[in-house]
Amino acid sequence: MSSSSDSDEPPKHEEASLSSDNETKQAKSSTDKKKKSKGKHSKNKDKKKGKSSSDEESSDHDDENPQDKTAARSAKFTTRVDEVLAGMGAGNTRDGLTDEEAAKRLLEFGPNALPTKKESLILKFLYFFWNPLSWAMEFAALLSFVLVDYVDGILITALLLLNACIGFYEDYSSGNAVAALQSALAPTCKCLRNGEVVAGTASVGLVPGDVVLLRLGDVVPADCFILDDGDSLKIDQSSLTGESIPVDRFPGDEIYSGSIVKQGEMKAIVHATGLSTFFGKAADLVNRSEKKSHIHLVLKSIAYFCIIFIMVGVVAELITQFAIRDKPCTGVSDGDCAPLNNILVLVVGGLPIAMPTVLSVTMALGASALAKKKAIVSRLTVVEEIAGMEILCSDKTGTLTKNELSVKDPVAYVGDLADVIFDAALAAKPENGDAIDMAMVGYLTDEQREQRKKFNVLHFHPFDPVGKKTVAKLQSPDGEIFHATKGAPQVILNLSENKKKIKDRVMADIETLGKAGYRTLGVAISDEHGKKWTMTGLIPMFDPPRDDTADMIAKTEGLGVGVKMITGDHLTIAKETAKLLGMGSNIFPAAYMKDEAKARNETGMSIYDIVCEADGFAEVFPEDKYTIVEYLQRGSRIVGMTGDGVNDAPALKKANIGIAVSGATDAARGASDIVLAEEGLSVIVDAILGSRKIFQRMKNYCMYSISVCVRIVLTFGILTLAYDWYFPTIGCVLLAIFNDGSMLTISKDKVKPSKEPEHWNLLEIFGTAIVLGTYLTISTIVLFHLAVYTDSFERWFGLPHLTAAEARGLIYLQVSVSGLSTVFVTRTHGLSWLFWRERPGLAPVIAFIIAQTAATILCAYGLNGFPDDKETDFEGAGWWYVLVGWIWCIIWFPVMDILKIVVRSVMKGEIFLFKHKLSLHFQLVHGHPYHGQAAGNAHPDEWEEHVVTAGDLAHIPQQLKSKMMAKFKHSEDGSDDESAKNGAASGSSSAVPSKRSSSNNLTRNSASGRKASGLSKSLKPEEKKLKKHSDESDATSDD
Repeated sequence: MSSSSDSDEPPKHEEASLSSDNETKQAKSSTDKKKKSKGKHSKNKDKKKGKSSSDEESSDHDDENPQDKTAARSAKFTTRVDEVLAGMGAGNTRDGLTDEEAAKRLLEFGPNALPTKKESLILKFLYFFWNPLSWAMEFAALLSFVLVDYVDGILITALLLLNACIGFYEDYSSGNAVAALQSALAPTCKCLRNGEVVAGTASVGLVPGDVVLLRLGDVVPADCFILDDGDSLKIDQSSLTGESIPVDRFPGDEIYSGSIVKQGEMKAIVHATGLSTFFGKAADLVNRSEKKSHIHLVLKSIAYFCIIFIMVGVVAELITQFAIRDKPCTGVSDGDCAPLNNILVLVVGGLPIAMPTVLSVTMALGASALAKKKAIVSRLTVVEEIAGMEILCSDKTGTLTKNELSVKDPVAYVGDLADVIFDAALAAKPENGDAIDMAMVGYLTDEQREQRKKFNVLHFHPFDPVGKKTVAKLQSPDGEIFHATKGAPQVILNLSENKKKIKDRVMADIETLGKAGYRTLGVAISDEHGKKWTMTGLIPMFDPPRDDTADMIAKTEGLGVGVKMITGDHLTIAKETAKLLGMGSNIFPAAYMKDEAKARNETGMSIYDIVCEADGFAEVFPEDKYTIVEYLQRGSRIVGMTGDGVNDAPALKKANIGIAVSGATDAARGASDIVLAEEGLSVIVDAILGSRKIFQRMKNYCMYSISVCVRIVLTFGILTLAYDWYFPTIGCVLLAIFNDGSMLTISKDKVKPSKEPEHWNLLEIFGTAIVLGTYLTISTIVLFHLAVYTDSFERWFGLPHLTAAEARGLIYLQVSVSGLSTVFVTRTHGLSWLFWRERPGLAPVIAFIIAQTAATILCAYGLNGFPDDKETDFEGAGWWYVLVGWIWCIIWFPVMDILKIVVRSVMKGEIFLFKHKLSLHFQLVHGHPYHGQAAGNAHPDEWEEHVVTAGDLAHIPQQLKSKMMAKFKHSEDGSDDESAKNGAASGSSSAVPSKRSSSNNLTRNSASGRKASGLSKSLKPEEKKLKKHSDESDATSDD
């Protein structure tokens, strides 16, 4: 049994008792343990002589039949196993193989693995050309060659190749780094080699004839026959048959690779490996497809928007030029068909060709970074999904506690103290590495350990999460056969015949020890038949919290993620543990999950409300974890669940983010999205922070890409339609090479993670990008008009107005500088020009400098008259106009910050501009798993909004002023690199209104603006006003 309790540290005098007088108390009876072991069991029988002799005779008569049946069944199974071994041929025995024989068979049968379908590197490279954006660029390249514009055609093709090469290299190198770390998690098993148990044997090295030891939680590594006599295994074959109910398998029965051991512990001999297994044969018939993640849907939405927006611009231009202006198209070269050439400008300049590469590289590098922090992802897209986690249901043992058990002096109800601990040690199997089993044996004196070795273990039934106990059938040195068990005290008490006599005392002791922070383990003994149990005592145990747990919980909640403790401990212990960790006192028994009537009677709440309000759950069975996750997801929450056992697998699979903790079983790891290679909550906090940084980078780039598309299409479309002025295709190709190439460095940008869970709010992204793109279009049109069609610069600075050819150099510089600087606006929460407060990464800055140096030179000197036609020739504007272009960009830059803040505030619902019937929360959470239940589908009477009437509109300027002041204040008081972790805890009062409100207050609006539900209907009207989102600019650390 791996679960252990944690709570307050024991008082000093109690701790002293753990080390003092221990041996003297136990040594008192250890020397005559051999005699006592027999006398004690006889004495227990004598205590029950209140029955009539006829009853006893009847009981004895009844007991003979099961014994005879057991002996007969054992003989039957022994025969079956012998037949199996004989059928497998010579050299196959119960003792397994030697290393030499195993090596020979490995050459003969091959590795125990299915042939992995290695992805062709060529196809992987070609994949970068197979998406809607690449298709449009490929069309543009083809059109260039059709128009005999070979230079542009070659440059567009080169741009496609460059983008694919960079994406392929980064994806390949990052994928190799993650694969190397994942290899450390390859399945292993316990195997008999040379007559000895070898732990950690790689499953891939198994061969027919190997004997493996299977126990609870193990995934059967190959097709095997069970060897042990007389008992059975419960096997989950759902992955093969679809049957969810575990089946019993007995000695001589076949069990299949990929099945999961749900109960029992036995030896088995391998008879088929690799493709020869049942699973291997079936695998060829299975076609698995990976579920598309949110980021794939977002990328597709952005791609379609850009394509449609460009098509609208293209159609408008074709209609204007050919139908309205009757523009001639006399040839396909030398500018004879300028309207068609200008289509290439819109397509090449407007398409975010690098977007698939940038996003995939960002996720790949993010996955590699998380792996280095001991959080290994099973699929790449989960990197983005962790950022949206709102609730974390955390296992206690090993995650919140150290999983280092110390034992206090037992409480004895029958016999003495030494008997209780000795009986518990007899029901332990420490060689399995179980923390409790090792603690029981470790508490014995040296003399008791030697005495324990003299007892012969006839059969051992390991711990399982349902029965919650271990049972050993033993033979004492003098030949007496009896049973010993240890487990959850309520389970042991219910088994025992002395229950009525000791129940009140047992429950009082559990309560008292629980308040002191101790978990209790019940101990009982029985006769040879294991039917009449006598509870002998309780053993208190203490599993101290990890040193950083309380701090990590505070930091997690400061990041807007509620933490709920899930434990199998008694309710009293769970409450004390929660108190010690600062988690609140709303701990409920998991029994409520199965009895809603009882839950309502005792709490006045529904199960859904209880799950939402709870700080944790005690006395949890594995199936309860699944129910808890299910109820939390009904509230449209993104739920993470940690687990380590085989029975945790359904809950891990059900959760949006399944997290297998360090030391988890193969079954748990297989059901999880993330596998932690290190214990503790700090690894999960690192994963949350890291994923939110990755999310920020991707969101920033998406806004940049959309704004550039809008800006290019509007700018060059208007210049063509209004001024009959054309921009050369090669100019847009160079813009794409330098600016889009620079954006590849965004994967290494420094960003500050949000203090709230992240979701894809496409309306905010599109709204911000469209406004910024339109604003930049206005800046370019105004500059063009002043420089070409007026003498303003001549009157102000003595500069002559520009020709159409010279204007192309100036416009190139202004579009390049202002366009790429947009990413510095979108990447910040506050005012971007206070760059020292939200410092960008070095790589993006260097890339910006290189790209704009090239733009400056092109503005000054042009392309020396290329292309050689009067419609699109590219002349230099001179160094004075270079200075004008830079100053113009700097003047227009600060306003973008104001627009960004205002638009984001409106889109998030922080500023309302409409009357009651139109005052919707502007939320479009793309790809959210429960978007069908979002507030937009709620009944109007249930909307919880702050209504702004026409009379209130006068206050909107003050709202904007307050918002701007808050942003400015943040930019002045920005946090340092460590503030994301340290500041999240200290500032949690702003992000989390109360100690546990981040997850438990049902009226709390989530970061995505979904409406609250449940108990919120009982709030006062003034309390139902929309709560403002915590300012994302308060979120914390740089990389």
